[in-house]
Amino acid sequence: MRKYSIILPISSVVIIILAGAVFFGGYGKRANNESILTLKSLGIEPGTVHGICSDCNVILLSVDSLRADHVSTLGYRRDTTPNFDKFSQSGALFLNNFSTSFLTPVSEMSVQTGLYPSSNGVTNFDTVLPDNKVTITRYLKSKGYKTSAVFSSPEFKAFPAIEASFSRSFDRYEYVNPLIAEDESRFRQFPVQSKLDSELDALGDKKFFLWLAVGGVHWPYGWTANNVYADDKYDGVFKGVQLDYKNVFMHLYKNVLYPSGKKLNEADMQYVRDQYDNGVREFDDFLGGLLSELKQRNLLKKTLIVIESEHGEGLGEHGYVAHYDVFDTQTHTPLYIFIPSLQSGQRVSSMSSSIDIFPTIIELLGDTVPDWIQGKSLVPIISGREHDNLRKEVFLERIPLWEEAEHSSRNALEVRGISVVSGVYKDIAIRTPEWKYILRTAREREEAISLWKTLTGIPVHIPEAELYDMVHDPLETKNVIDKYPEEAEILRKKLEDWSAKISPNSPLNIERKRYIQPYF
Repeated sequence: MRKYSIILPISSVVIIILAGAVFFGGYGKRANNESILTLKSLGIEPGTVHGICSDCNVILLSVDSLRADHVSTLGYRRDTTPNFDKFSQSGALFLNNFSTSFLTPVSEMSVQTGLYPSSNGVTNFDTVLPDNKVTITRYLKSKGYKTSAVFSSPEFKAFPAIEASFSRSFDRYEYVNPLIAEDESRFRQFPVQSKLDSELDALGDKKFFLWLAVGGVHWPYGWTANNVYADDKYDGVFKGVQLDYKNVFMHLYKNVLYPSGKKLNEADMQYVRDQYDNGVREFDDFLGGLLSELKQRNLLKKTLIVIESEHGEGLGEHGYVAHYDVFDTQTHTPLYIFIPSLQSGQRVSSMSSSIDIFPTIIELLGDTVPDWIQGKSLVPIISGREHDNLRKEVFLERIPLWEEAEHSSRNALEVRGISVVSGVYKDIAIRTPEWKYILRTAREREEAISLWKTLTGIPVHIPEAELYDMVHDPLETKNVIDKYPEEAEILRKKLEDWSAKISPNSPLNIERKRYIQPYF
């Protein structure tokens, strides 16, 4: 970890998170009644610690589908993120950060509440956050912040339950692209610079929280981006094709397109990765424009910025192109925290989780992190009170099963008489620096409804548990559970103890809003 110094006091903090929004889990009433919101009513003790950034603005930038190993400062071979790389030299960059799940609204709500999905209740596109859960936005609203959300991830607008959950306590909540079925390629287009300018104008001089949830890295890969990486001479099966889920990836498994049986070659798969990288570069261009505007307005000196991603993306490593499981390609994500008083950068090797973001914000702003938050504040590492060993492991929930979330798969199940109830079936995993252990508690359900079984007509066998040597097999290609049974048993015990601990003592009162919107 690099050495650094902190100068106090700091007037503002901006938090940029790559992926979604920020919320709390705990107490309090529905945010319509903003006039009665206080820190005490949310179960938070105000001003009981000296905040590093106690009077800061907060910007949360959430980037959808950005996997850590395609960010150049995190070791990628391509220069995909020059603006992010330069910016991260002056803050705390967490090298081993993980989302809690693989699906945008599910993992993002963990960011927003500091709670695992099974604890906050948002476990699918149709589940509404219970009234007694506190979000980051609610917390900042109670502190007198103006709150605004500007986003290009359509999930937060198109699905009624998700919009109802994430829009709470925002003064303004705006999706910047039209939801026009004839032009799905524009659903995730990054907000234009003029939109950012007008939003910052509207926020004025008052202390503010701005959530920017951007979806341009998500499929369709690179469709609105300039071509930086793809071979102009490529003439394969994907030439001129919009690389999205509905038309391509739900029909692709182990380099074969169904039902045609067309086999892909390495050039085809490289083209997919190239287009994905074009989207990453487009995000970086967006970030550069945002930082330039903040600097011009003299806001960087008084804003805390956190950048994170809701999840990563599988790009063929396990036979599919999608976010579908809890492998590292889909859950190892960037996390960067910019604090104006941090005079030099840190590269933090300690493991961190997306549930750590909310408590970190609370402590940076000078309040006491309540006991009901399941995440850990990262301030002890940032401030030097603890060395680089805050977490020895992170935990993951594969909830829901993809087949029970994606609209066409879900409809196909219901046609077959298979009912879908959110939050019932899931797999769980524990990740340490050396190992990944996955307990396939939903394996029988998955074998019965597997998308890949439906696609290929070939039965899918799923083991009870999987153990991967992350040091020698970082892409998780070989299950070594039979080779290391003692290590597997130790990790299984930790995982089961954690699962029992996060499970609610009584069933959560979950409202469901059925959706008819297909996934984008």
